[in-house]
Amino acid sequence: MNDINLSDNYRRTGSPVPPLTFDLLSGGHWSSQGKLDGTFTLLTIYRGMWCGHCKHQLSEFNRLQQAFKKRDVDVVAVSADTKERAQSTVKELSLSSLKIGFELPIEAARGFGVFVSKQVKAVEMPLFCEPASFLIKNDGTLFSAWIASNAFARTEPKDILDYIDFVSEKSDRPPRGSA
Repeated sequence: MNDINLSDNYRRTGSPVPPLTFDLLSGGHWSSQGKLDGTFTLLTIYRGMWCGHCKHQLSEFNRLQQAFKKRDVDVVAVSADTKERAQSTVKELSLSSLKIGFELPIEAARGFGVFVSKQVKAVEMPLFCEPASFLIKNDGTLFSAWIASNAFARTEPKDILDYIDFVSEKSDRPPRGSA
């Protein structure tokens, strides 16, 4: 059995990330295929407009946006929320500098190894992604991933910045998790 499931292969750092494209509120779209902006792209998947933990995380990413830019890291956040719901989140949190996507394709997210949940409260989407963050090199390969199966215990944006500083000082270091 030499069949390789894309998501199984993807889970190794150093491997190309699977195809993913979604629209951005600012216009245009983001795609994991082709050359990405910056030395790294930090793709953050959040649960949706109802999630208090997501709101905190998005606010922190927005607050630290200049620190990420200084390190040549392009930050993009996306959920399965509709355009209207994503716009509501941006307005509520005053996310002035963060790239926000919407209508994340559930099957594409599964290809990234993201956990998917079913709606249990009316405010939730029928299917939505649990939180995850992916540090992707500009050549489209995965450098690091933080994936959760629920709203709690996610990686703080400041911790991701600290990690980026650490790996930047050791440019010859291969990504962890590639064995």
